[in-house]
Amino acid sequence: MPHAVLRFLPAVALAAVLAGCSDEAPQAQTAPPGSSPLAQQAAVPFNDADVAFARQALAHHQQGVDLASLAETRADDARLKALAKRVIDTHEPEIARLSGLIESWGQPAPDDPNLEHIQRDGYISPGDMAELAGLSGKDFDRQFVARLIRQRESGVRIADAETQHGRNPDARDLAATTSRSQQQEIGDLRGLQNG
Repeated sequence: MPHAVLRFLPAVALAAVLAGCSDEAPQAQTAPPGSSPLAQQAAVPFNDADVAFARQALAHHQQGVDLASLAETRADDARLKALAKRVIDTHEPEIARLSGLIESWGQPAPDDPNLEHIQRDGYISPGDMAELAGLSGKDFDRQFVARLIRQRESGVRIADAETQHGRNPDARDLAATTSRSQQQEIGDLRGLQNG
């Protein structure tokens, strides 16, 4: 065997190994014709970034609903109550969509969404939630706005990571929508905070 070929073989082998290790490799490809929408959705390629996004966003959205539910009964400012209702109305269908993606990819749903989100910047701890639940009126409004801004900023980072590293078109589309809506909410919250 010529020396040039011998020098070329290790590079080919290394490239094959590296390609096999990439988290960018699709994990699902085809669905049989006439299959269910869930099976067809599973046939679209996805990668580890997509799975991480769906699990983290599911936990994040659930926490957003929990926070907003507190505001519906404890907030003093009617604009804050309206924003809380908008968060719930936006997040509930997105939670269903994220759950559907996770299921279609054959991935386990988080046993406890709080555990999925724990130790992330912007996570509202159970202690913070309990503290908020004990407040009402203007005291609640002030603490709620500060915590929800932090939580929304975390959501934007989760979504932006997906748009940069994800492969699945549905997950990337949801991430782009999430980033836009949460940036809008941050602007609205800052307006309430300053006004």
